[in-house]
Amino acid sequence: MKIYKDIGKGKSYFYYYGWSILVFFVAFFFIFFFIFQAMFYVKRTERVDLFIAAFGLKDYEYSNKIQKEFKDQGLVEMNIYSYIEDDINIYNYFSANGENADYVIFSETNMNDLQDYVKYNYFPLSELQTEVSKVSEFETFEFESVAYGIKIFDKNNDNYNNKYKFKDLIEFTKEGKEKENYYLLVDNGSPNFDKEGGHTLGYSVLDYFLSDMIV
Repeated sequence: MKIYKDIGKGKSYFYYYGWSILVFFVAFFFIFFFIFQAMFYVKRTERVDLFIAAFGLKDYEYSNKIQKEFKDQGLVEMNIYSYIEDDINIYNYFSANGENADYVIFSETNMNDLQDYVKYNYFPLSELQTEVSKVSEFETFEFESVAYGIKIFDKNNDNYNNKYKFKDLIEFTKEGKEKENYYLLVDNGSPNFDKEGGHTLGYSVLDYFLSDMIV
């Protein structure tokens, strides 16, 4: 008989205090989560992202190279997101990892298809040249006489391609696919190009990247 009474007491206890116990554990979980996030959260100005829509990445260690190079300047994380540009999900990938990337690599077809988007979201190269002099050493892609894209692969000119090492980093061609020109664009909404705010990591990484790609 005593056993049934104890069971009844237990049921009553959880009936009256169950929600309090649940709230306690939920609160404990969120406190732990926010502490964990604070310890490992990377600020946007401590991270640089490159989105590539081509046919593959050849050097998967290149992001580590840049990360080590700029570690002392506050770079905590360097991400290279590389996707096959004729993948049916490419726009989903771009929405997830490309819209806010510091740098984007597009084919000329994509540049033309997304003309208004490019003009609105990426720097005219004239606005970068004062900070990154190497920009002026490359051919460009223009809309209405305004250059937006730095040419990194020429579909018809191997002499141009051999002047740089972009083809050692990225696969620009695919069997059965017509060759394309490819361009590097710089996001004008990235916080890493905020000179007034003292965040200029984007310029430094761009200058290093272009210099490193010159043979």
